Amino acid sequence: MALGTALLASAGLLLHSFVKVMRADRGYQVERVLAVDLSLFGQRYSTGESRVAFYRELAENVRALPGILAAGAISDLPAATGSFGASRTIFHATDTNFQSLVLARPVAMIRGVTAGYLAASGSALRAGRFFTDQEQAPVAVISESLANRLWPREAPAAVVGRALRQGDVTEPLITVAGVVEDARPGAVDREPPPLIYRPHSQWASGPMTLVVRTAQEPAALAPAVRAEIRKMDSGLPIPALRTMREIVSAAVAQRRFQVVLTSLFAMVALLLGAVGVYGVLSYSVACRTRDIGLRIALGAARGHVMRWVFSQGMQPVLIGLLAGLGGAIVMATALRSLLFGITPTDPVSLGGVALVLLLTSGLACYLPARRAARLDPMVALRHE
Repeated sequence: MALGTALLASAGLLLHSFVKVMRADRGYQVERVLAVDLSLFGQRYSTGESRVAFYRELAENVRALPGILAAGAISDLPAATGSFGASRTIFHATDTNFQSLVLARPVAMIRGVTAGYLAASGSALRAGRFFTDQEQAPVAVISESLANRLWPREAPAAVVGRALRQGDVTEPLITVAGVVEDARPGAVDREPPPLIYRPHSQWASGPMTLVVRTAQEPAALAPAVRAEIRKMDSGLPIPALRTMREIVSAAVAQRRFQVVLTSLFAMVALLLGAVGVYGVLSYSVACRTRDIGLRIALGAARGHVMRWVFSQGMQPVLIGLLAGLGGAIVMATALRSLLFGITPTDPVSLGGVALVLLLTSGLACYLPARRAARLDPMVALRHE
């Protein structure tokens, strides 16, 4: 019972943590969002202007389709597994000494986005505005974590309009146009990185991911989106169009496997524990058949006999349960890196496990106790 309790409690903690992961606020919308990775190649897209024009026109064409609420592209999708992308040190506008400040200033992940991406991803705007297609001066939308590191204790509204430099103290000034909520990785197993979003016309990187927010099931609109891409370039390789739900599911696949495997072993342990309690108590009742029959013949109430047998079976169960919960806390402390949103002493997980074990063990003890209470004293006294 102690070993089964420890294993079942560990599975309960991992399961509760997995539920927290799936319900976590990632900083972007998961439901009804379609994504397709695109990579432009060839002489036609040899310049940054040609790539910018392609993605701008593609987003406009997709937005015009029925059932499409918003569409835009980003250089590196935050939800994708292994998403890293370019990064630069971010300096204040007044910084002048690179060597002395490079380690003191935050490093941010840079994302080139088209107008419409932040609306398509469902990123919440804390202050300021999103991009437009007519951005002339260098501008950026930054995440809350980057704003807090650059300007601690400043409200998002106060950050809008500030200037920063990207990569070096000699780079041109970039004006903060808006502040958005942090975007977590798909598996939410890391803290959200500081992000700086730049207009695609000002940061025309390589491959992009088209993100489309729909008013209906996104898979139903995948053929129409694919057709629009084919119209613009029939030779462009198009990988499978994936929903954001599928991307997030792939990102948490390792965590899901851990939960399923641990839960499987835990259920086997629970079954073995219940069968063991039932078998031991049934054997005990069989060995004490004459004793039980004598008690009933001398006037013992059947309810008293039932409670007596039941308590005999539950005593080792309770001892094993307490010992197992202590072992589970030790195991959960070692698994702390796999837990998200809960502590190793999470009362919901441990309380649920204790309830399941008590109910299962109670049933395993109740059946032999009921059989003992129903013994015919004359048959029991003749029992060899």
